[in-house]
Amino acid sequence: MTRRDEQRVATASRIVEAAVECLVAKGFAATSTVEVQRHAGVSRGALLHHFPTREQLFAAAVYRLVELNLEAMRQELAAAPPELDAVGRGIWVMRRASTRPTFGAELELWGASRADEDLHAALRVAERAVRKDLYEMVDEIFGWEVSRAPNYQLLVELSVQLVRGLSITGLLYRGDRDSEPLVEQWTQVARLLLAQQPLI
Repeated sequence: MTRRDEQRVATASRIVEAAVECLVAKGFAATSTVEVQRHAGVSRGALLHHFPTREQLFAAAVYRLVELNLEAMRQELAAAPPELDAVGRGIWVMRRASTRPTFGAELELWGASRADEDLHAALRVAERAVRKDLYEMVDEIFGWEVSRAPNYQLLVELSVQLVRGLSITGLLYRGDRDSEPLVEQWTQVARLLLAQQPLI
């Protein structure tokens, strides 16, 4: 890469990081392209050169948010209580990572795309690109033995939906409702699910 190429990459990265920081700190409604431009310290021309539309900017932000959320899962995996079995550890890691602000910001972008077809299309492209990395990380946190169980894929899909739902519930009640008993109950059900013959 030439120095000019390196500068272009660095500028694009700075813009994306600024978008992510704004989404996490201020939320989607307050994250305009003007606010991202100001936060990144770049000109309007530079912003539009790298991200001609707001949909492209937010799609790039989703890529970065997923990277951060994968890193959160790695951190939580390293911090998981050693007494947990593989199923308990996997669900514990997924739940803990889902409480990070970056996870909430990612969910908020998806919520905003409900009535915005262009944003939804851009986010779908980004989601498909990172889906493989996400599920490889999930396989890692549950471990090789669990990932070979007949109902493992069903367990993963249900667990993903559970932590997403709990994250939305957490936003609604803002800590007034303890979700941990539900997580523990799901962990017990998950162990039973893995012990059954294939359901699907």
